[in-house]
Amino acid sequence: MSDLDPEFLQQRDRQLSAQYGEDSPAARQFDRARRKVLMHDIMAFLRGYRNHLLDFGPLSEALASGDPVDMGVQDVPLDAIRGSVDRYREFDLAFLPKHEGLRDRWQRVEAARRYGLPTRPVELYKLGDVYFVKDGHHRVSVARLHGDKNIQAHVLEITSRVPLQPNLKPDELPDIQAYGDFLRVTRADEILPGVDLRLSEPRYYARLLRHIALFRYLNRQSNEEPREWPEAVHAWYDQLYRPICEMIRDSGVMKRFPKRTRTDLYLWIATHFRQLNKRLPRPEEMDEIADHLNDTYLAPFWNG
Repeated sequence: MSDLDPEFLQQRDRQLSAQYGEDSPAARQFDRARRKVLMHDIMAFLRGYRNHLLDFGPLSEALASGDPVDMGVQDVPLDAIRGSVDRYREFDLAFLPKHEGLRDRWQRVEAARRYGLPTRPVELYKLGDVYFVKDGHHRVSVARLHGDKNIQAHVLEITSRVPLQPNLKPDELPDIQAYGDFLRVTRADEILPGVDLRLSEPRYYARLLRHIALFRYLNRQSNEEPREWPEAVHAWYDQLYRPICEMIRDSGVMKRFPKRTRTDLYLWIATHFRQLNKRLPRPEEMDEIADHLNDTYLAPFWNG
């Protein structure tokens, strides 16, 4: 009998209705998922983060480089699916349903799985190594609850300016987005490929951008126009940033600041150059100053 036969379709619908109706196995599965969400919400509240999916919009705006590339249909690890294109508040970080309004559709997908009906691949964007659902949220949710490892998906891949890993923590997002915005504006990832300019405080990226722009303006002859941006960034890196960072590296001072970056220290030095210049010690004082570098110069900045 053909799958399109009306009698067959009616019979199938009756069987499915029994599977997803009130007090059905699918309904009990949905209730189980909602109980899990409650526990996840409580843990997220106590640990200080929001228990919902990653939002593709602001992340792609900050991090995306180039157009999506169609990667075709493939098996995707469910643990790597961490976000959504337009429904990020409707599911938690474990991709379980966060409100009752999702019940009917979720239970239908659960019932279809129990009945053994085939399903089409979900549609995903891949940004870095993290996947975001464009279509198929309920299918991903049901598969996650059942403990599946992979799901068939049609994938569109987008290059990320900043490495993005599936195990990223919610509290890392502000830093990642801020660095992505900085790279998008400066194009430093294109101009200086492989160079890590990350700061530990997102609010200081604007200051770093001003330093590069000021270098571009000052590093020219009085009767010349400022250099083109790529050339200026290269010159800033070769003439200022790299030499200072090499001195920082060779000094070994970074071991005193395990949570800071070389760019942090570079920016502090560049910001406080005038004050440092006024206090430059005599040669015979250098050893004593070096021994007290942390207390004299650096600790007030990091504690302030």
